[in-house]
Amino acid sequence: MKKKLTLLVLATGLLLQSCTKNPINYNAHGGGYIPGGHLRIAVVSDIHYMHPSLLGPGGATGAAFLNYLNQDPKLVEFSDPIWRQVMATLKEEKPDILLVPGDITKDGEKIGHQAMAGFFNQLRENGIQVYVVPGNHDINNAKAKKYIGDNDFPVEMTSKTDFANIYGNFGYNSAIARDASSLSYVAQLQPGLRMIGIDACKYDEYGPSGDIAAGKIKPETLGWIMTQIAKAKQQHQEIFAMMHHNLIEHYTGQSQLDPGYVIDDWQNVTNTLMDAGLKLIFTGHYHANDIASYTYNGNKLYDIQTGSLVTAPIPYRIVTMKSNKLEVKTNHVQSIAATLPGGLNFTDYSTLFLSGHLDGYFNYYLSNLLGAPAPVASYAAPLFRNGIMAHFAGDEKMPPDQRAKIDALAGMSQQLAGIVTTLWTDPGEKDNNTNVDY
Repeated sequence: MKKKLTLLVLATGLLLQSCTKNPINYNAHGGGYIPGGHLRIAVVSDIHYMHPSLLGPGGATGAAFLNYLNQDPKLVEFSDPIWRQVMATLKEEKPDILLVPGDITKDGEKIGHQAMAGFFNQLRENGIQVYVVPGNHDINNAKAKKYIGDNDFPVEMTSKTDFANIYGNFGYNSAIARDASSLSYVAQLQPGLRMIGIDACKYDEYGPSGDIAAGKIKPETLGWIMTQIAKAKQQHQEIFAMMHHNLIEHYTGQSQLDPGYVIDDWQNVTNTLMDAGLKLIFTGHYHANDIASYTYNGNKLYDIQTGSLVTAPIPYRIVTMKSNKLEVKTNHVQSIAATLPGGLNFTDYSTLFLSGHLDGYFNYYLSNLLGAPAPVASYAAPLFRNGIMAHFAGDEKMPPDQRAKIDALAGMSQQLAGIVTTLWTDPGEKDNNTNVDY
């Protein structure tokens, strides 16, 4: 499991300020902007779609696939019905726009990307415009495999060129500007509103071991982004960004304690972008439903991270931009069209799946990586599991029994007790559902 633990810093709200004298109001279904209008944006991240054909006879229970899940537990076996359920709901809710901040596929299998492009086209035909950026799993990934029995077999990967072609209708073909050094682009969402889709993935460095979790905005790409923000200002355009990796830390020390989820050199890069005028970015990657803020030179930037469709509690967001308000709503997938082991409902199964894998992971992590004695690791593992699952869900609130158990852990290790406490520490701002005036 790639998610580790540390301090939690959550901040509230989302802020967009118009470059014009009067606030811009967006018309939900008519194009343009009118007083009192609004724009509805769905955000679905880390879909990790695994095409059903990639699980051959005996593959789902075979040693190779189970080993994959033990290293990085995700509900990829059920990613197809999960996504179909979300897609059906989006067709009913009819947001104007869907943002997908990367990790569209399990591991960049071309057949998975082609299938997702077909699904996105269905949404497009229903009046929902889709915009994507790649995640670390999506391109040049040697982990693109098919599972049959106890063995896995390579399948066709997706190149950088393939990605832009497959998703041409979902940001790239209609872009008003594209970066020559990455798959970054600028989309004109509405008159007066633009989005920069930022590609910070390191797929050019991947080797036979597969993807690299860490991300970096290349100097050339950063320069290009600065130019695009400046152009937007000159043309009196609102602008925000979308990127797979987090732009800022979502808890204090994240970039040191759990490297690979916040972009490299994040403070300098963020300061530069904030000086240019960036105030809002939508991200994914960490599988946590979390809102964080960063203050620099008297200004704030908000990083709105959306959790994963293959990690409990299976969230996605609906964000409504109104004249002077940004409303954030989080929905959860609670049922899917699939038979689950043990006859469990989907909510219970997804929770137990994650919980069971995390117990084993944290026993290993605490013993082998932090050097905790076996009895301490055994006692602390469930506390860490509960803490990180609360962080994934957002709006953390520690139950009294957890506080008592963590106090007992402090008698064994103050350090471990301090770390797990931070997972429950929320400054009081809402992560899932919030209204913000701006």
